[in-house]
Amino acid sequence: MVSLYLTSMGEEAGKSVLCAALGRKFKMAGRKAGFFKPVAILTAVAGAVDKDAEFIKHALTLSEPLDLLCPVSLSARDSAAAATEKEPAWLKKVKDTFTKVSQGKDVVLVEGAGDFKPGSAAAVINGKVIEALGAKVILVVRYQSDMDAGQIASVAKAIGGRLLGALINAVPERRMAQVKSNLVPSLQKEGIKILGVLPEDRALFTISVGELAEHLGGNIINSPESSGELVESVMVGAMSSDSALSYLSLKPRKAVITRGDRPDIQLAALETSISCLILTNNINPAPNVLNLAQSANVPIVMVKEDTRHTLDSVEGAFGKAKFSHEKKVERLEQLLEQNVSLGAIYQAV
Repeated sequence: MVSLYLTSMGEEAGKSVLCAALGRKFKMAGRKAGFFKPVAILTAVAGAVDKDAEFIKHALTLSEPLDLLCPVSLSARDSAAAATEKEPAWLKKVKDTFTKVSQGKDVVLVEGAGDFKPGSAAAVINGKVIEALGAKVILVVRYQSDMDAGQIASVAKAIGGRLLGALINAVPERRMAQVKSNLVPSLQKEGIKILGVLPEDRALFTISVGELAEHLGGNIINSPESSGELVESVMVGAMSSDSALSYLSLKPRKAVITRGDRPDIQLAALETSISCLILTNNINPAPNVLNLAQSANVPIVMVKEDTRHTLDSVEGAFGKAKFSHEKKVERLEQLLEQNVSLGAIYQAV
């Protein structure tokens, strides 16, 4: 049995969806694949279910309960203290639990903590878990315009001989040639194996209607069965009714934000490709708008804030969107086939 440990230089690098997609690729290749998230750094209330572990359990059809797949939860404050413990109880729990999770598996995808920077608490915790599990490490690097080979090489050096290779994720199309011609050769000169360069794909950075409503503190007042629909873009309906239809037809699968007292804009939006309507100022829609939305299975999200504040909040939501969606995993599987040396990863198992 081999454990493949995915860690990253920063947060929101795509580790969760990569674990799900790689796990499914292993299963399709005839390997028995499992998943393990040894330490969850809590950003919400203690005892909350780790959504990543919950989704991957479903994606890989795993039988183990969540408390085995994700045995340790630490607050951001506690993680700093945990990193300095000489004989940490949490690490013993991780090792004992991993023994159970790995039984009968050929490979276990391990989602490590993010923000791996040499000397940081996250790096210390990652290092202790990697050694305890005897894991091989994949370093996930999400593209940043100011990144350089030296930053990545310093992290790779901190990981040491257990590094299987690096995977560069979410590279914009306009930067792909530059990354392949400059960054990749520079990393290879540092002795870092590049497992692949994944392009930025809009489908992976969408957000579901339900996630968007939760982020905005809004209420979905109809068609809750469509709350899993993905939102690819956002448009504001603040124009005249004469120009609304042509303007709102420009983008598919969108959320349209408009005041609750603009039924003309809302009706025009419902004639286009739309994932949801977001009505601001806590104003109920007109009956004909609600009826049309229900017949088209388009959720209406009501929020208290005005249009400007709602737009600001929506734009921040996309950066925090989770990858826990079946369509995103399927799309990433395709990207892995096209852009990653899966053979090199399979050979490690």
